[in-house]
Amino acid sequence: MKRSATFNIFFWTAVSIAVIATGISLSMRGGRDLKVGLYGVDQVLHGKSPYDNISDANRPLFRYAPGMTIIQYPFMLKSKIVEPSPTEPLDFKGMLPSVFAWYLAELIAVALSGLMLLRLIPPRTKEEGMRNLKISLLLAFPFLLYELSNSQNKLVALFFLLTALLLFKEKRSFFSAVYFCLALTVYSPLLVFILYFMIKSRGRYIFSFIAGVFIVFFLVPSAVFGIGFNNFLLKEWFDRAIKPFSAAGSYAAYLDLRVSNQSLPGAIGRLLAPGGTTNFHYIISPESIHLVIRVLSVAIVLLSCFVVWKTTVWKSAVWRGPKDSRAGLAYPVFLMLALLLPQYCIYYTWAWTFVFYFAALDYAGRADLPPAGKRLLLTASAILFISTCLVFIPALKVISVISWSTLFLWAAMVKVSYEK
Repeated sequence: MKRSATFNIFFWTAVSIAVIATGISLSMRGGRDLKVGLYGVDQVLHGKSPYDNISDANRPLFRYAPGMTIIQYPFMLKSKIVEPSPTEPLDFKGMLPSVFAWYLAELIAVALSGLMLLRLIPPRTKEEGMRNLKISLLLAFPFLLYELSNSQNKLVALFFLLTALLLFKEKRSFFSAVYFCLALTVYSPLLVFILYFMIKSRGRYIFSFIAGVFIVFFLVPSAVFGIGFNNFLLKEWFDRAIKPFSAAGSYAAYLDLRVSNQSLPGAIGRLLAPGGTTNFHYIISPESIHLVIRVLSVAIVLLSCFVVWKTTVWKSAVWRGPKDSRAGLAYPVFLMLALLLPQYCIYYTWAWTFVFYFAALDYAGRADLPPAGKRLLLTASAILFISTCLVFIPALKVISVISWSTLFLWAAMVKVSYEK
């Protein structure tokens, strides 16, 4: 009992200090990444494309679906955009109320995400579940705080996704699909989860998903923007933010090797196309690099799909016994895909790691599961945690330490899912 009380005091003290310190950081940084969302809102309010970037025509600042401007419009408050210039396309005045309103929304999203995680992966006891969640949040602090201090939006995307997963688990597929589409509005690489939903529902989820797409991407935005303007924005989003990456035929078409990019394409690119961010030296041709990335990505996706099928569909159909604890590993396995597979994924998106750690700790606490698998998961989780703590060392960014340690944890979860 004393240990539990001491840990709780430590946890809430750490959280209180982190919340206050992040608030101070926010007031100093001025909502760095929130400006992108509010820029999109301002552009749409003036009947312009949010995907225009006067400082770099080939790289839109706003990369989200048009509906993201509806989500962030309530956070404009007193923010007013300053006339942009070629050197400073984003400058606002009066942003502080917007920054702290968004910060509060993110804190609420984290708290609700944690509660939903407890229902998605039910612990053996309430006390054990809360302990694992608190430990997981502490381990995720390096990038949770970095995400919050930059006023980013990936925690909101996670909240929408976990809501969709919980509603799906409760057999409320239509509402699940709506929240899933909201998650896609914020972060489109989460589309990989459609495979999870399709496998679990044996394909029936597609009908709810189509309805969700219609409501979130067409019906509601058209009611707000008008049908013609919404169609224009959707086309702009696809042409400027989606197509250049998803439909590319060569690695040279989407090369972005800034060290903040810790996705698998970035990690492989730094191995096979070294030379900084502009003057690349291709060890093999860009087409060959693209092929390597696509083949590896397909293999990773197929193995992840097999995890869902083997730990849920197959076991329920063949064993018809008690629910297997390994089914909870499918959530972080697919969440890691949304980090690893995009052409560009900046490292503060690893704020999601508390989901990974929670699943690993839950698995490790199950007496009926193989000890070797528990040791492997805890070791892989420890390596990822150490990587997130050391990522600010430039040399470790260059060698993509976060990407490779995440891939190792993904492989560990896949392996233990296959064990008998």
